[in-house]
Amino acid sequence: MGALHILLIIVIVLVVLLFLVSVGLCTYAVFPKRFGLEETRKIELGKPYLKGRDFPAKETYTVRSYDDYVLHAEYIETDPQSKKFVIISHGYTYTRYGSYKYVYLFQKLGFNCIIYDDRGHGENKRCRCMFGIRESKDLLAMIDDTYKRFGDDILLGLHGESMGSGLSLMALQYKPKVKFLVADCGYGRLLEVLCGKVKEIFHLPGFFAYPASWVCRILYGFSLAKVSPEESLYDNEIPVCFIHGEDDNFIPCSQSQRMHKINKGYSELHTFPKADHAQSLDSDVERYEDILRDFVAKVL
Repeated sequence: MGALHILLIIVIVLVVLLFLVSVGLCTYAVFPKRFGLEETRKIELGKPYLKGRDFPAKETYTVRSYDDYVLHAEYIETDPQSKKFVIISHGYTYTRYGSYKYVYLFQKLGFNCIIYDDRGHGENKRCRCMFGIRESKDLLAMIDDTYKRFGDDILLGLHGESMGSGLSLMALQYKPKVKFLVADCGYGRLLEVLCGKVKEIFHLPGFFAYPASWVCRILYGFSLAKVSPEESLYDNEIPVCFIHGEDDNFIPCSQSQRMHKINKGYSELHTFPKADHAQSLDSDVERYEDILRDFVAKVL
């Protein structure tokens, strides 16, 4: 066997290995292990500032999205006379009960709250996670349903944490009828984040995220590189409050810093020293509440 044949075999083996690793990486991302409803409920209600509290649903219901996918939701009423409403979107692998901590703050501001399970999460039917490509359209369905239920004259805002922030930011491209968005620890470019996670979790070079994105398009019908919430901000005019932990080791704080600079309309950026991913509120409840109160007062 000549040297050329050996080289060819080596190249083929490397290509096959690259493909198999890419399949593993994108499948791991698209079909992650998810938390259960009761598990997340216990985690959230176990937080020191939520101990002894509960957030009973006034109504539990479902909403059909643009493709007939069924979303499970809850309406938590604060004041039946209030016209202030907020839809809260939770993070990757979590459930609607992960939003309890934000319900706690919004109720203090007189908001009626709607929490729901992201596509493929919580009580919803299992399916692939597309990080905002379909999920942003699900949020549009939630927005439309909220106006139908409570009237066109309500003052509706959005809050999203982590992937909930990413999908909410992506929804801005459709110019939804909302007054504001609080984007907590979201990503602007998903592929950048995945490059870092490939290094950290799998101890592989970050560039492996790129072939994983190509394979994801072949296997699951979408490219991870196309998940870019920051693209929605170049012509956005809905006020956005960016919040991010400075020590976030999952989605770097630089993602929110860049989106704050890109955003065309009014935006604020608040970073929390020493706060890890989705821990800004836990790190300083009073400051988070003050930020929320001041921002809402400016934009409503």
